[in-house]
Amino acid sequence: MKKIAYSGIEGCFAHTVARRLFPDELYVSFPGFYDAYESVVSRQCDLAVLPVENSYAGKVKEVIDILDKGELNIIDTYSLPVVQNLIGLRGSRLDDIRIVISQPKALEQCDHYIKVHGYGAIPSSNTAVAAQEVIRRQDMSHAAIASLETAARYGLKVLDEKINDKDDNKTTFAVLARRGI
Repeated sequence: MKKIAYSGIEGCFAHTVARRLFPDELYVSFPGFYDAYESVVSRQCDLAVLPVENSYAGKVKEVIDILDKGELNIIDTYSLPVVQNLIGLRGSRLDDIRIVISQPKALEQCDHYIKVHGYGAIPSSNTAVAAQEVIRRQDMSHAAIASLETAARYGLKVLDEKINDKDDNKTTFAVLARRGI
């Protein structure tokens, strides 16, 4: 069984891509892009799945910088249609929300929606971590921007669907391996 590294936690987009590409493998969560990358370099994991570019928010600079200086090869790519949703605590209502939490690129992808509603925004390491933060805070005025899968996984309520500024929002993920694999 191969070990597939990704940055984030279960329910984040990278985890979704890893499961789609490698349905019968073991998924290993890391707190950051560099950690996931280095797990393959050190042979702790066999492959890493990392985001490299979003059709709306552009390149994921931190990952591009790692790739430019690193020693792993891109062996495959996967383009994931990204649909962002506003998710909150059970019992919360759309009118209750004042603050949204999400990964910076996700916040960018929903910038117009956030501004129109007058929400404050708090960056998080990824969309699934943002969902967990909403649960931790237990504040009806806070919501996360994340996938429907994340809402279901963490028992959160979908307050508004398809809040991306553009309908053709996609993120390209790279599958990374050591040379010679």
